Amino acid sequence: QRTDAGDGMTVDAASRKGPKIVTAIVNPQAESYEWNSISSFESVAGLYADLRMEDPDSPLMSGMMHIMADDDSEYCMHVEPVLSEIYVRSIKCDFSGRPYSHAVMENACAYLSNINSLATVISDGDFTPAAPVNTDGYPYESMNSMLHPGMVYAEFGTDIGHDVLKPEIRLYCYPNSSEEDTAGTPFTRLVIAGDIEGNRYYYPIDINNGEFVMETGHSGIGRNCRYVFDIVIRQTGVTDPSIPVSGETVVINGMIEPWNVLPETEIGF
Repeated sequence: QRTDAGDGMTVDAASRKGPKIVTAIVNPQAESYEWNSISSFESVAGLYADLRMEDPDSPLMSGMMHIMADDDSEYCMHVEPVLSEIYVRSIKCDFSGRPYSHAVMENACAYLSNINSLATVISDGDFTPAAPVNTDGYPYESMNSMLHPGMVYAEFGTDIGHDVLKPEIRLYCYPNSSEEDTAGTPFTRLVIAGDIEGNRYYYPIDINNGEFVMETGHSGIGRNCRYVFDIVIRQTGVTDPSIPVSGETVVINGMIEPWNVLPETEIGF
């Protein structure tokens, strides 16, 4: 059934007694999802969400639970977004010991590459890369296809120098369970781009790896997580945004937290 839960977030439904699987899709991206063709749990499990149709202010959410239906029973279902948030909390340049030690990064931006554009609506496990966009490392493909381009691209609006900048940049992507970076299963990347002494450089950072692997014990972007980045750029980057930078070029402090946790405001280096 399709309904508006209203302020009370209570939905009435009728069912025969006995064990049931209940699923919910909140803020659906389509008017019907061709409901007439859905007659089983397997058909619901086959539904896909489309990142290009997402609105981070009102994201598609879903939930599932097993219940024992009875007379006048009441259940509480937890629903959560399919999206994950990539949060650039702080950034600065530290070119100490370089010939360009006093340089700053100009015309800087942050964007995502190798983004999964499709994800299963109710899965909370494996998210195999599906229909990735920006596989060449540049932002234009996703910017032109997104209903809300600000989900995947943002400009810093000021030079990045030796002082810590807190840009409040939040980008959004679907989960990615890739364990290896291959042509068929590319890692989703956060790319910092900017001009240093008149030359354009890129800093592609594998979101799936590094600090986050040490924290979780495995690579991959999970559903409904916030990936927090504190970034120090140590030297000029690469000229090809499809090649990830090394840990000597960019120093990253990373952490993962639930999406509903407010970001920390105190940052130390």
